[in-house]
Amino acid sequence: MVGDGIPLEAVMTKLIIQLLRIYFEFSTLFWWFNRITDAIGEPMKESKNKTKSKTITKKNVNATVSTKDALKKVDYTPEEQTLIDNYFISSKMGPVKYKTTDKSKLFELEGDKLLAIAKITEAFGTPDPGLHMFLLDQVAQTFKGFQSSEGVCENTKMAEFCNHAMAILQGIKPQDEIEGMLAVQMIGVHNMAMEAMKTVMISGQYPEAKDRNANRATKLLRTFAAQMEALKKYRTGGQQKMIVEHVHVHQGGQAIVGSVTQGGGCDDK
Repeated sequence: MVGDGIPLEAVMTKLIIQLLRIYFEFSTLFWWFNRITDAIGEPMKESKNKTKSKTITKKNVNATVSTKDALKKVDYTPEEQTLIDNYFISSKMGPVKYKTTDKSKLFELEGDKLLAIAKITEAFGTPDPGLHMFLLDQVAQTFKGFQSSEGVCENTKMAEFCNHAMAILQGIKPQDEIEGMLAVQMIGVHNMAMEAMKTVMISGQYPEAKDRNANRATKLLRTFAAQMEALKKYRTGGQQKMIVEHVHVHQGGQAIVGSVTQGGGCDDK
């Protein structure tokens, strides 16, 4: 018995009924809340799925295009394949490369040292290692940016300029020390000519200054052309050779094979 003479069982029964009523009311509200949320969220979900589908489709299209481009690049023509083969052959026999190390060493050779020395010998036209370094230092100093405002050159720039010079020298292929020195001079003149041409394009300068820069660039370019001609004459010994590949002798004609000299005259008999 509890207060007012109400049995305990009756009080517990009434409490349970009240809790069940509250539970069912909250369940009903929760059900309606879910229905309303689903009704509002369904269009948004469909829109999101469409956007995602478009994104996926776009990615697939891009992937397909990239794959096709890759397949097209692999399917080379015979001429293109020849160019690629020649590239790999020339890259294997490319110029010697320098790399920077710690501060105690300015730079050092990359790869096999013996092969690198052989390439340097071919690039300068001399087997003398002292002359190698002497000419390499000379040509590297002709590149813009070799020296900073403090008058020193960074290791990375030194190695970069040396690599540029070695690539050019390998193309010139000096045959001896004379050609090696001339090749180094050609690189220096080329660098100065390009710098002079660059100054011509500076805006805001007086016409007189622009003319001086243009004249300087022209003289350097003429010097470079003269150097090429001098290298050509030195290699050929100053002789010009004419090669006749096809000779046609018609009926009744005569042809002479060999050297032909013209005398002072002939006597008629």
